[in-house]
Amino acid sequence: MVVADMYYQQLELIQFQILSTDYLKRMVFFGSSITSCSIRRRRKWPFSPYKGKWQQTFNEQQAMEELKKAAVKEEQNPETNLLSVLIASFSSYGCDPNSSAYSFIINHLSQRSLLSQLPPVLDRLERIEKFNPPERMFVDLIRSYGNAGMLHDAIELFYRIPRLRCAPTVHSLNTLLAVLCRKEDNFVLVHDVLMRTVEMNVQLEYLTFRILVKALCRFGKVNSATELLNTMALEVHGCTPDSRLYSMILSSLCKHAGSVEVVNFLEEMRKAGFSPNGREYTNVINVLVKEGRAKDAFDVLNRMKVDSIKPDIVSYTSVLDGFFSAGDFQKGEEVFDEMLVMGLVPDAFTYSVYINSLCKKGDFDGALDMIIRMEQVGCKPDVVTYNTIVMGLCKVGDVGRARELMGKMGLKGVEGNLHTYRVLIDGLVCKGAMAAAFEMLVEMLERGFVPRAATLDLMICGLCECRLFSKALRVLEEMLSRSVAPEARAWESLLSCVEFDSGCSDSLIDLELLTWPLTD
Repeated sequence: MVVADMYYQQLELIQFQILSTDYLKRMVFFGSSITSCSIRRRRKWPFSPYKGKWQQTFNEQQAMEELKKAAVKEEQNPETNLLSVLIASFSSYGCDPNSSAYSFIINHLSQRSLLSQLPPVLDRLERIEKFNPPERMFVDLIRSYGNAGMLHDAIELFYRIPRLRCAPTVHSLNTLLAVLCRKEDNFVLVHDVLMRTVEMNVQLEYLTFRILVKALCRFGKVNSATELLNTMALEVHGCTPDSRLYSMILSSLCKHAGSVEVVNFLEEMRKAGFSPNGREYTNVINVLVKEGRAKDAFDVLNRMKVDSIKPDIVSYTSVLDGFFSAGDFQKGEEVFDEMLVMGLVPDAFTYSVYINSLCKKGDFDGALDMIIRMEQVGCKPDVVTYNTIVMGLCKVGDVGRARELMGKMGLKGVEGNLHTYRVLIDGLVCKGAMAAAFEMLVEMLERGFVPRAATLDLMICGLCECRLFSKALRVLEEMLSRSVAPEARAWESLLSCVEFDSGCSDSLIDLELLTWPLTD
């Protein structure tokens, strides 16, 4: 600092000498004779370098360097008060703190999660400083408050922006709304914020409506989202809805509303000049099929073609399932044929839907033939496809054929899953084939699958009826190992076996003692 002062003093002296010599030369040239007193009265001293703009910038840079060094030290010494360092550093260089200095402090404290130290900084910025801070300073701070869960602080900062000599715009509003719309519990605060924006002269824009509509759809408040869309369509705020907002609401309706609301909004969307894409049409079709409106779903499928959108295999499969579930097998077969004419290749799920319809009709030969057709076109049947036929065979009591089909599955590299074993065991129990059911249960347990408690109860009862008491005890042990208490009918069946076989009473008594906590 001393070297700099000496440098500026020398510079001032040189400038004075140059200007004085030049001035005297001019006076002599014009024949003027003046005294030293008149020179002192009339001369104009050069502008002091200490008051120049470049010097002020230089001083501010030096003050910022000191502030940054103090911030580095603050990481090792959290007790350092950066606001005091800010005031002292700028004061030592004879300048006032600027917006860059305050932005640095705010960002530094935010990154280190020291938001509790910000109130004195904001208070001094509001009461002492005179410069107009940029809005981005408060936008970043609102976002930091939101990340820290300090929502009320974020709201109060937004309301405080005008007092901080900054005109709030929709940019800071959108940042605050994005913070409040993260969780449904915080969404109740949005209404008051929007009411205050009128007083703050903040004009809403398209992005504002998009944030609100997206949040309402995510929280399942689709009716409110639709009302907001209609308000926006009135062009009161100078912006109009686009296809993205309509698609957003349509997708939410498909998740949270019924088919009537979905179809009505689809018509409104088309009247507004927007058409859904293929995925959105598929969602509408799924809603209609789920509510048993297969014909309406087929109409939507045809509307896709009118809008020059080629339906995919998922859309056709959904309509196919709708007709088959409604018992309209003829219409379903027509849809399947149309799908092939359209050049679409059925996948495993499509074949499973078709096979399920054949099983409902009792046409198991046709279902097995469809599996062969799948393999011929290169579509390998999966366990879901086979389970469809296995379940159909078990329902009609043809458990033997179902077991044969399970053996063929293994030969083709398709292993049965939990559902396969459960269906077969239940079918065998219902048929009274308890020995085969027990073997299937052992195989199921070896593969790590867990049977249902109700199935184990039925097996105990069935094994006891067949006088297979040792196997019934093994099933009971399996239930106890899983901390599952047998039902009363299972115990009754076990006790009835004791009456016919007194030699097993001791083991039964031991099991009763082990299971006393479960049967209390």
